[in-house]
Amino acid sequence: MKILLADSHGPIMGKDQTSANLSLLYLGSYLREYADFKVELEYIPQAKSDQYHLDRIAEFQPMIYAVSFTSFSALVTYELIRKIKVQFPQLIVVCGGPHSIQSSQEILEKSGADICAIGEGEVTFLEIVSNIDNLEQKRESIKGICYMDAENNYRRTATRPLIDDIDSVPFPARDLVDDADFCGLTYSKARPNTEMVVTRGCPLRCVFCANPVFRLKNGPLYRGRSPEKIAEEAEELYQMGYREIYIHSDELNVKLQWSIDVCKALAALGHDDLYFQCNLRVVPMSEEFAVWLKKANFWLVRIGLETTSNRVLTGIKKKMSYEKTEKACRLLSAQGIKVFAFTMLFNYWEEDGELQHETVGEVRKTIKDMYSLWRKGYIHYTSWAFACPVHGSEFYEIALRHGMIDANYYPGDKWNSFDYLTGITKKEFNRTYAAARRQQALMALKSGNFEWRNYKGIARKAMTMIRGRPE
Repeated sequence: MKILLADSHGPIMGKDQTSANLSLLYLGSYLREYADFKVELEYIPQAKSDQYHLDRIAEFQPMIYAVSFTSFSALVTYELIRKIKVQFPQLIVVCGGPHSIQSSQEILEKSGADICAIGEGEVTFLEIVSNIDNLEQKRESIKGICYMDAENNYRRTATRPLIDDIDSVPFPARDLVDDADFCGLTYSKARPNTEMVVTRGCPLRCVFCANPVFRLKNGPLYRGRSPEKIAEEAEELYQMGYREIYIHSDELNVKLQWSIDVCKALAALGHDDLYFQCNLRVVPMSEEFAVWLKKANFWLVRIGLETTSNRVLTGIKKKMSYEKTEKACRLLSAQGIKVFAFTMLFNYWEEDGELQHETVGEVRKTIKDMYSLWRKGYIHYTSWAFACPVHGSEFYEIALRHGMIDANYYPGDKWNSFDYLTGITKKEFNRTYAAARRQQALMALKSGNFEWRNYKGIARKAMTMIRGRPE
């Protein structure tokens, strides 16, 4: 059976795709491992045009077109699916990804897709593919999907439990990927580089974050792969020629001893020329963990710092403090590990039904504090972005309640947080954003290791250093 796995996540906000969509490659590897029939797969990265998708369908002639996308690219993906359905009406279109979980009925009605997969896709997609010959009769018994029935009524089946043992999911089908389609990691020590996923889920519920796949109440909020399996995949990637890996997890250190064991397993591989980077929270943190990160050859860690205002951190439910942030950055930098701080401007939240937001004074203090940490050598990079309501996040629901957005809203460049701020002029707003972006550029130039192949994103950021937020 021929299946086309398509990524339609962008390009978003001037960025090129750093590496392949692993969720689609996991679908492919799972089918190869567990299907009792032969599958022939092809993968389309996000940068390809609509016409490219249509041409590949015409030539490859798949039975199923599986597309993954987020809310940022929902409208362009709807248009793509409509084009596909006009030219290939018999082709089964299956949608997945974060937006599919949150807005499945909208997807089916606006795009004409056949099925939306809700939650983790591997087992669900295997059942869809296995029942392709009588899918209309079998679909109501497949857990974790939505569809329109013969009377054009929206149907949603029972929620599928999460995969308890994620070690049972084979490594992604990376043989489907051409690395020439990707620009590489934004900051890197070595090339070629790639990414791998080591956990699923997050036990935290930050106001701005959209992770609806793990809010279905169908299993544990957080699951980690075994250190042995993580090291095994890293070794496989090394043998494939990769020399740097972004270890993807919402935060690698949810369980500190497991995190240390992962570092020990990676260090035991013994490859001095294999570098790693990852995402961390500032808590839990220990000197022992920082030491093992260094021994495993982690040269960069990324921390969701967001703001140095403890008032704002409490409001957006980060469950941390600036004091703990400084301590964590000090422990990491003491080991020679560079620290990348994700920072945000003008966060929003709700208290007792009232809309709250970060003040311009709090944003400016964060900028000042970032310079202070930088001069101490505790951080080395920042990345400034606006808090933006994304489908599936608490902020999205808050924004709906307070009239900041409506049902026709989709996240993207057109979102402007200034429209809902008080106590700040447009001039101050743009000056503050430009100052944040200049800080980001200064630190990047000083610390180095950035990827010039992502020239679109670099050029876009350069303009904001002068003008502030683009209109």
